[in-house]
Amino acid sequence: MRVAVCGLGRMGAVFAAALVARGHRVTVWNRTPREVPGARTAGTAAEAAGGAAAVVVMVLDGPAARSVLLGPAGVTAGADRGALVVNATTLDPGTARALAERVTAAGQRYLEAPVLGSVPAARQGTLRVLAGGAAEDVRTAEPLLRAWSHAGALRHVGAVGDASALKLVANLGLGVAATGLRDAVRLAADLGLAREDVLEVLASGPLGGLVGGKRDRLAQGAYAAADFTVAALAKDLALATGAAAGSLPVAEAAARVVGRAAERDGGLDIAALGAAPERAPRA
Repeated sequence: MRVAVCGLGRMGAVFAAALVARGHRVTVWNRTPREVPGARTAGTAAEAAGGAAAVVVMVLDGPAARSVLLGPAGVTAGADRGALVVNATTLDPGTARALAERVTAAGQRYLEAPVLGSVPAARQGTLRVLAGGAAEDVRTAEPLLRAWSHAGALRHVGAVGDASALKLVANLGLGVAATGLRDAVRLAADLGLAREDVLEVLASGPLGGLVGGKRDRLAQGAYAAADFTVAALAKDLALATGAAAGSLPVAEAAARVVGRAAERDGGLDIAALGAAPERAPRA
């Protein structure tokens, strides 16, 4: 299949490379020019989209997605009528629906496909993909989505907006867990506990999924080469709490904690939220 990939951040670049490896004819575009071995590089998103059967968009947030899709040199300006736009960007449901309306009004089809998992899972092809849109469009996109997700990990959850909503629910849970890990590690430091004992016990409890995936980083203090940044989590928590009809006190507290952390450590991996503080002196 002839495919365009617009957005070559950590995740988008992995997506493009996986599609090349699967034998698709791939054209890529990024706001800051980047190359992907085996793919053709376009000068604009419109150029990348021209002639493609499908266009995958993976950018930071709603404003970036709007610009890439709808700008004067954006995807809709260059894509053929009937081309399938697959937007993997994490969005709030309202933005997802608004973009879908604009894309379909321009003559293209629209499928949202946010993913669960970070860069290592993308490289291993073990991401979970949440699809929102028409069943026919999910079937069309499936050969592409399978390039970075394992068998059984593609879930069609409903119409456009539903997959974005479920992604926010999932990342809200991650944010609450990450701030819980932060507090647990700080309490352990205050009580003078050995870090390895703390990580061992936390890995076997309710925080096990997060600690298990981040244990090496937590043990080594290796937070710089981020799989999922503190800033990205702060953005997702803000979207999640903003989408709620009522108060979410735990998530709102988590959003404040992660937001403050992002001001200083936004580019670090979310494991940095569980970094051991200086041990408080014992009374």
